[in-house]
Amino acid sequence: MQSGNPATNDRRGSGKASWFACQIIQFLGIRSAVQIGPALSPWVSQARQQEWGMSRFLRIYYNALAGGTGALVGWLLFGLLIEQTWPWFVGTLAAGAILGGMIGYLALGWEALADGSVPRFLRLGTQGFLLGALAGAVGLMLGEFLNYALQSLEGISQFWLNVLARGLSWMVFGLSVGLAEGWVARSLLKVSYGALGGTVGGFLGGALFAALLVATGRQEWTYVWGQAGGLVILGACIGSLIAVVEEALKPAAVKILRGWREGREFSILKRETTLGRDETADILLLRDMQVEKHHARIVVRQGRYFLVNTGAPPQQTLVNGRPVANECELHDGARIQLGNVVLLFRQKSKTPPGAVSQSGPGTAPTVPVPSVIPEAILLPNRPPQKSP
Repeated sequence: MQSGNPATNDRRGSGKASWFACQIIQFLGIRSAVQIGPALSPWVSQARQQEWGMSRFLRIYYNALAGGTGALVGWLLFGLLIEQTWPWFVGTLAAGAILGGMIGYLALGWEALADGSVPRFLRLGTQGFLLGALAGAVGLMLGEFLNYALQSLEGISQFWLNVLARGLSWMVFGLSVGLAEGWVARSLLKVSYGALGGTVGGFLGGALFAALLVATGRQEWTYVWGQAGGLVILGACIGSLIAVVEEALKPAAVKILRGWREGREFSILKRETTLGRDETADILLLRDMQVEKHHARIVVRQGRYFLVNTGAPPQQTLVNGRPVANECELHDGARIQLGNVVLLFRQKSKTPPGAVSQSGPGTAPTVPVPSVIPEAILLPNRPPQKSP
């Protein structure tokens, strides 16, 4: 019975694949990775991509592509670096570390690449690689023990036994990688979403992996490339399912209506989410010098959301056209303007159309929010309205 780990699988043909691995690694270098944003979908026109921006569908698609690409690069590195003479447990740990590290590297770093921020990509990618490698090594080792335990089951056909064993073993791997992604984001919600998405994605990807290996047979080259295809499916399932779970369960988000990366949507998953031009900001707003490096924060208090000004000019910090000197409660549909960047706030738990409440001296009193915001609010130099 073949193990669910590529380190213990038959590696016939891996040496012959090394030359192809070198060529593909060169093709998938940093220069190509930086081009992920504008060239991800060959069947979607550039005009359509600009219209959609970073829509939910494309975010899931990009996550799947990043996870699949990370798994493919991990498979290539595995073929180049892992020796067949290594003990099985060393090969297992190394394979899990390589696969988990590369999936984490691209799954966490691709959004920074889409923003055009290389320092942010290196920071997030490095964190994703280190935690993904650790989680992948532990997860794959635990998955291997589970895989071996399932091999003794009786009364199940060989095909379905392989599918079940590999699905459950890679499920542990996906759970570990998903937890690592959430940990890097420093968000308990992100951890839970990553764990759920990674678990489901790992099981589906592992089951498809097993089915593909059976379909390709035991021939030398078909097995090697079937293994590659299976791992790509596995990585794509983990990446996409993490995004699907987050999109389905996120409590709130902001979407860029005007500014760099127009259409991009950011989930609000932390108690405090920072906005600004600084590379460490949770929501990075580049290419507008009227946006401060540390412009504002979105703070969650007892299920209510507040925009807190962190020292920016009130005239450059607006909610529904009104300047915010200190803080302002956000309701579903509120428009936030920081400098020339306009964002739309969306909240899952809908609250009745209410007031925009501000605190602090000299701020506007509570007023009803109109259902349709005048287009003039989007003008960058619009003078602040005076309180009645």
